[in-house]
Amino acid sequence: MANVLITDLFEESAYLVRSLLRGLGHAVSIAITRKDAEAKLSTGLFDVCMVDYCSVVEDNLAVGAFANEVLPGLPVVALTRPEIEKKLASIQLASKYYRPLRGRNVKEAVTSALAGMFRDSKRRAVPRIHTDLPIEVNLAGVTFATRTIDLSSRGVAIDATEVKLTPDQLDAIENAVGQTCARASLTVEEGKIIELRGRLAFIERHRTLSGRTIGLAFEGLDEQSEVAIAGLYRDAA
Repeated sequence: MANVLITDLFEESAYLVRSLLRGLGHAVSIAITRKDAEAKLSTGLFDVCMVDYCSVVEDNLAVGAFANEVLPGLPVVALTRPEIEKKLASIQLASKYYRPLRGRNVKEAVTSALAGMFRDSKRRAVPRIHTDLPIEVNLAGVTFATRTIDLSSRGVAIDATEVKLTPDQLDAIENAVGQTCARASLTVEEGKIIELRGRLAFIERHRTLSGRTIGLAFEGLDEQSEVAIAGLYRDAA
């Protein structure tokens, strides 16, 4: 299973592609602004970035360039049209596909991109692993305990499905998105806790009041934390 980020500034195709990819077992997030896409990519929690380039504008070109620069080797997959592909010369693409959207074409584009990623040593320098570890989080003065979902050397996704928040607490957290206001205590093994600081990168809202997934981008890891997280990658390999 891969974590896929779809960036569609016009929301034309994102939800159909998400449905197709979820049917294949992938986890999918959608970003409809450049700011949101860059915040999510900065966490290092995604394996593929899919961008709708059927219309080429400054913001969606910037998303592809950001992915290329911040996470070298992260596959960027383009939904595009043959007559405008030359406008994408500045973006390093792993694969591309065209309209009309078909499940087979989407699957082939993502499969090709993932195969390239696993061959790319630069991307593996920022690995992402699925984890289920205890974590206590303080966001904008709101503290709660929960579990992690995914972890990279750049950020963490945490499960907020069962977290009970009041409307005021939820407002405080949502108003803090983009701010460096997150502190977390992550239990990497029994008796071993690492302290993390970072930026509240995103909140993925689903049916619950509190939202299902909260993403944090680390401000910087000290040596102890880097070693502890690297140990998790080795154990998962």
